Amino acid sequence: MKRIFIATAIMAVFGGAISLSACTPEPRETPPTPANEETTDFTLAPYPVKLRVDASLERITAPQSGYFDTGSWQIMDDAPGERLITLALPGSNDITAAHWRLGASHDAKAISNCLTPPPNAHSRSTANIDGHDFQAFTLDDAGMSHFQQITGYRAVIDDTCYAIDLIVNGTRGDVYDPPREPPFSSNHAMQRLREINDGLTLP
Repeated sequence: MKRIFIATAIMAVFGGAISLSACTPEPRETPPTPANEETTDFTLAPYPVKLRVDASLERITAPQSGYFDTGSWQIMDDAPGERLITLALPGSNDITAAHWRLGASHDAKAISNCLTPPPNAHSRSTANIDGHDFQAFTLDDAGMSHFQQITGYRAVIDDTCYAIDLIVNGTRGDVYDPPREPPFSSNHAMQRLREINDGLTLP
């Protein structure tokens, strides 16, 4: 009788364990985040610079100039340099356009003046881009219904001045009849442009 009781108890314990095991769900593995395939890579020879960006950005290859901007390699065109790449946010138009521009120069004067911000710059700070400290500044211009906002970054790396300019410019939509709406706000555009910095690989 005692043996039957012990055997019954053992079966009850194991049966309960099996029942609990069957009822308890196994922990689910978190699926790996898929790699974003909608990107574009640029190699900006002859400089040792690479850039990976959202594929929705448009590369601007034609010469640029505007009400305030000369379209040079950097906003202060005081020394020779090379414009490596200019990217435009999708939706940019004549009301509001947003551009990310990278320029570089080996010129001695450009290197000497590289970290000196424009005279009318403000909000000066330091930003880290790909492990390098850049001198950052902001700049605003307005006139004759036109406006321009700039966030600039400057650094000297391996005897080269690198200039990154985030530019949002255009015309006030309320001067049109009927008024025209901008494709995006200046704040949203600047945030999108700053994100491009994360895809930059410098020497």
